[in-house]
Amino acid sequence: MVKDFTAKDDLVLFTSGSRFTIGSVFLDQGMKSTLATFDLFIRELPRTRNYFVAAGLEHVISYLKGLRFGRKHLKWMKETGNYSEDALKYFKKFKFTGDVWAMPEGTIFFPGEPIIRITAPIIEAQLIEMFLINNVMLQTNLFSKIVRFQDAANGKEVVMGFNRSLGADVAMKSTRINKILGIKTSFALYDYLHGDKPPFSVGTFHYFLMAFPSELEAMRAYMKSTKGKGYVLVDTYDFREGLENFISAAKELERRGYRSAGIQLDSGDLYRQSIEARRRLDAAGLTYCKIFIMSNLDEWKVDRLEKRRAPADVYAGVTELLNLTDSPSLEVVYKLCEIIESGRVSPKFKLSSQKMSLPGRKQVFRRMKHGEYCSDTIGLQEERLPGKALLQPIFKSGKCIYKIPTLRELAQYFRFEKARFSERLFDVGKKSSYKVDISPGLSRLVKKMKRQRTHP
Repeated sequence: MVKDFTAKDDLVLFTSGSRFTIGSVFLDQGMKSTLATFDLFIRELPRTRNYFVAAGLEHVISYLKGLRFGRKHLKWMKETGNYSEDALKYFKKFKFTGDVWAMPEGTIFFPGEPIIRITAPIIEAQLIEMFLINNVMLQTNLFSKIVRFQDAANGKEVVMGFNRSLGADVAMKSTRINKILGIKTSFALYDYLHGDKPPFSVGTFHYFLMAFPSELEAMRAYMKSTKGKGYVLVDTYDFREGLENFISAAKELERRGYRSAGIQLDSGDLYRQSIEARRRLDAAGLTYCKIFIMSNLDEWKVDRLEKRRAPADVYAGVTELLNLTDSPSLEVVYKLCEIIESGRVSPKFKLSSQKMSLPGRKQVFRRMKHGEYCSDTIGLQEERLPGKALLQPIFKSGKCIYKIPTLRELAQYFRFEKARFSERLFDVGKKSSYKVDISPGLSRLVKKMKRQRTHP
């Protein structure tokens, strides 16, 4: 029996055995009440990107709210023989009791900047690492990629599918992002679970056209049933023949008082075919029929079509976007930056070559100049620095104090923030940088800690 779909109440086990072992060691050492602060951030930008968009916070909130070990989990843990009675007693009463600060979803951010900051008993803080990293990496990468595709379309309509995604989780989470960005998608399961309207129909598939005795009969049947609401593929057999068949079927539909949405192009030279299709459709009086272009599109392919002024009306993205082909992974890390024991605060940092982390409880301050965001500063939480603080309080002592925004509110926030950056940042074809620096207070702390390591 397949058991690879995770129930929400089982997510407490979304971690590795080594983290349970480390938690047990902390218990044995009397560190149950020791507090720790961890930063979650991304080390570097992929060479093809200029920015990230924070995503996944709502799932993190839901996860932390429901973090409990049930009887079945404790029974399994006891049967493994890996945990002491003291450890099992601790996990029986376990729940998240810490503080969380995070960038709201839809915030544009850059490498090295803390996206989420956790301050909690160290056992709790280290047990949640795996879920946070996996969840934030996937959704942030998807959001950042899909936005680029939408930008490349220059305001033209964009639709998204979910076939060829890397599993059900990617399909569900990418659909949520599409909803935020106003991208049309057709995923019945997502719409059912969220009480949305039934999915709209994009158009036909090659198998549909092949199932009829002729392509023309298939087009007639589809248009008759849908009253022309969906797009029709014209390149199943031969592009020119398919286009003429479409024109015949569309004119018949027109005589019955309906209009066809338009054609789909899925193969061949998309630019040349779109030019020819637009010419023939217009000549036939079908100026209202749109041209819907698909075929493994990514942001660069769309950008090239737009720069050549292809007469496309709609672009569809699936495979290249959902599989994040230019950068399928991000180096999302979760690093200890502070230990608090008996009220004493000890900043911590990592000094490994090219993988250094910054000490102390931090905040990100975003400055504006002439109505445009110009730079960010990573500083200490207690510093009074110019600019807007990006990390907002989400949990206080284990209680969520943050009002989760609706998808519409997230969309408004993202558009508002995006409009305050230079347009250069969103040019798909060009590399653009944004200034991120370290505050004087944080710089002094780093230097002080380096000296202490050299001369203890």
